[in-house]
Amino acid sequence: MKKLISCILFFLLVISYANADSVKSATRRYPKSKSGIIKYNISGTITGTEVVYYEDWGRREAIYTKTTMNLRGVTVDRNTLTLLEDNGRWINNIDLSARTGIRMKNPQYKEYVGKSRVELENTKRKSLKDAGARRAEIERVAGKPCIVWAEQYTGNETYTWNGIILKKVTGSGFSKTTTVATEIAESVNIPEEKFTIPPDIQMKTLDMSVFH
Repeated sequence: MKKLISCILFFLLVISYANADSVKSATRRYPKSKSGIIKYNISGTITGTEVVYYEDWGRREAIYTKTTMNLRGVTVDRNTLTLLEDNGRWINNIDLSARTGIRMKNPQYKEYVGKSRVELENTKRKSLKDAGARRAEIERVAGKPCIVWAEQYTGNETYTWNGIILKKVTGSGFSKTTTVATEIAESVNIPEEKFTIPPDIQMKTLDMSVFH
């Protein structure tokens, strides 16, 4: 009898762990990549670099961007940090030059939280199709096979790998900008400081509900 009870308890414990892991998997922003560092090069109307750090399947993500844009002879330099917290529920937009930042809830959070990998891919595919995009081909970017989505009306192109954008082309002619990944490192340890807001940044919280 004791052996039977022990077996039942063990079986229930296995089921509970399996269910917990299933729920956790369903809420991953990047279901196929646990952690990584992606380096991008930006060229065209806007030039510069971007480095993306993510861990815990995208539940935390930091985007460091340095760009230069020439507006009619006036050069505009930007140095920004975007921090996504709590699986994308919160967004922190920080100007590292001005040492100021805005914290706000992600208005698109409900579109992907709790969805499975297939549902996330279908949602992304639908949003691209709604924007007039069609699946063009498969092309490698930084050694990764990407699905290429081309928008018929704007000429914009988006290259996605496992739900992560590795290349995007926006605008046309003199206003064309290309952002492309040059290096990808997966399953790496990332210093905590990369996900930490510098202590001297003056942060303000934006209440999006006042705009509805």
